Amino acid sequence: MADKRNEAVSNATKRLKEVNYKKLGLYLYGGVVLLVLVAMIHLLRADIKPVDTEHPLHVADEEIEAVLASVEGQVSVAIKDIERVLPLPNDKPVWQQNAANWVNSNDNPRIAIVIDDVGLSYDTSMAMTEMMGPLTLSLLPYAELLPEQAKALKSAGHELMVHLPMEPKTSADPGPNALLSTLSLEEFERRIVWNLSRFDGFVGVNNHMGSLLTEQPGLMVRVMVHLRRQGYLFLDSLTSPRSVAARAAQATGVPHVSRDVFLDNERNIQAIMVQLAETEAIARQRGYAIAIGHPYEETLKALEFWMAGLRQKNLTLVPLSQIMAARENARMQTAQSAVK
Repeated sequence: MADKRNEAVSNATKRLKEVNYKKLGLYLYGGVVLLVLVAMIHLLRADIKPVDTEHPLHVADEEIEAVLASVEGQVSVAIKDIERVLPLPNDKPVWQQNAANWVNSNDNPRIAIVIDDVGLSYDTSMAMTEMMGPLTLSLLPYAELLPEQAKALKSAGHELMVHLPMEPKTSADPGPNALLSTLSLEEFERRIVWNLSRFDGFVGVNNHMGSLLTEQPGLMVRVMVHLRRQGYLFLDSLTSPRSVAARAAQATGVPHVSRDVFLDNERNIQAIMVQLAETEAIARQRGYAIAIGHPYEETLKALEFWMAGLRQKNLTLVPLSQIMAARENARMQTAQSAVK
């Protein structure tokens, strides 16, 4: 009887320890979110300059200056204990491991072209394997045959991202397993995990739609905690001028950058070429620029023509990770200088 009693006590103790470990994990996660939310109070007090998402079909100096001002110089409050609560892995971050081969830019201004909504057309994906690159291709996680498409596109030298569906302000459907503000936190977390598990070899995430969700600090922090844990980067598509996504990324230590230009709000080649000219102008002033387009026939034709003339313009097409690496190096140098 005594042995049975001791065994029962031992089993109960083990179960209690397991419960306590689970509780501890939940408390730690909750603590991270709470810390970031406190910081976000300060972030939201800052003035947010509006970003023109319509992109009228002319390239004016005032427009370019507005883009530069809206993307650069945003101040965020980093979480002081983030390295302790969410330590980074010892290995090279996944976004660097999965990066496409970087291009020697010879100090030329660098341009990253991101193509969203990839994966819905298998034939279009196969056509893009024949395109000059490297392009940065963002695949919708609910598309079919994703592992096969991702493997072919990556083998062709392009860089891959997850085009993470998020709630818009309009009635447009962001697709299955989209991140919505109305979800329970458990379902919200499940959907993040599902979307990040659909294929391998990607460097990070940018938002598909999301004009509503990217304005929600608490929910964007939850997204960023997953990206930090797994070593991914974040590109803010800037579907809302009031997006706090980049600030949530900075507060949680996620490498991040924001889109400069939408290429194909108007689907004709001439209009797309004007947007590419705006992209060039931003790159020449700042050293890099990021443009987002879609796998439309008009966009892909315009890009092929445009890419053929880049060398003569002393511009270099690079994967998004190369721009991110330069930004991260500059950030680290600034931080080291501040310590000195």
